[in-house]
Amino acid sequence: MSGVVRSEFTENYKKDMYSWYWEKYDETPPRYEDIFEVVQSDAAYSKFTSAIGLGDLLEKPEGEDLQSEKPMESYTIVCKNRTWGRITKMTFEAVEDAQKTGNFLQETVGTWGNSAPRTKDKWYSNFFNMGAITTGNDVFDNTISGVVDDSSGNLIYDGQAFFADSHPDKVGNTYDNYNNSTSLTQSNLQSVYTQYTVTNAKDERGNPVELIPDVLLIPPALRFTAQAILESTLIPGSMDNDTNVVRALVSPMQWVHLTDADGWFLGKLKMGLMATDRMDVTLDFWQDETNKDFYASIITRFGGCVTNWRFWLANNIDSS
Repeated sequence: MSGVVRSEFTENYKKDMYSWYWEKYDETPPRYEDIFEVVQSDAAYSKFTSAIGLGDLLEKPEGEDLQSEKPMESYTIVCKNRTWGRITKMTFEAVEDAQKTGNFLQETVGTWGNSAPRTKDKWYSNFFNMGAITTGNDVFDNTISGVVDDSSGNLIYDGQAFFADSHPDKVGNTYDNYNNSTSLTQSNLQSVYTQYTVTNAKDERGNPVELIPDVLLIPPALRFTAQAILESTLIPGSMDNDTNVVRALVSPMQWVHLTDADGWFLGKLKMGLMATDRMDVTLDFWQDETNKDFYASIITRFGGCVTNWRFWLANNIDSS
């Protein structure tokens, strides 16, 4: 039966691994930290209900009773923490003969220092890259087998894709936060802004709410298009010298992991999306007493979910 051997040799290298990891860690904050609400988690999952809200207050005539209002059933949202990691092996003979364990470990752990934040950023970008897929995607499925069931499966809490044309409310209306063939232009941005702030600015009861976007999320290929639209004093490409009414309307934000080169998103930072941090990166180094080989590992836990689709509107991305 295999087992783990702890020795001064392995413990010293384990301590060194953290130094090597942070030496190579990419200090540039991952983009998802600007977009998602990042919260600390102390359990395998979080489970909560979405806010429905009550209607406006009603005037109570003197001498009459207050008017009652029936509560509405809300949506259940599950957000699980996923486990991520890697392991690498060094044979006993390689360590014994080469005497370069430190060099090998330093290179390996240094690589992890770059790949760990990149892995998180790429995974969270899939909320946007896969958000319009009509059949959904595993990034939205927060079921933990035998522990908690996410009834929405590969979709979000209302049974629709994150970006869909038929999000239902609780009083029979549907809303659209996905435009299939809408390229990034000055006039299209105006139309989508109105869709975001007027058409979709309703709560689950159909009551008007204030929704004001603050970011235009784009892939690198749209950087200059976005700058021309949002920074020009006059309408780009127009010969009439008309004022550019969308100038500085929102701030452009580039995300290298967005996969649709001409897809773009209008949204509100840190609203509608939750990222959970369950466990920081943990490094380990040990020897297997059966075969005497050495192993190094990295492990971390995090997750995410959609809490309100209304804060994001997708344009020109794939739905299949």
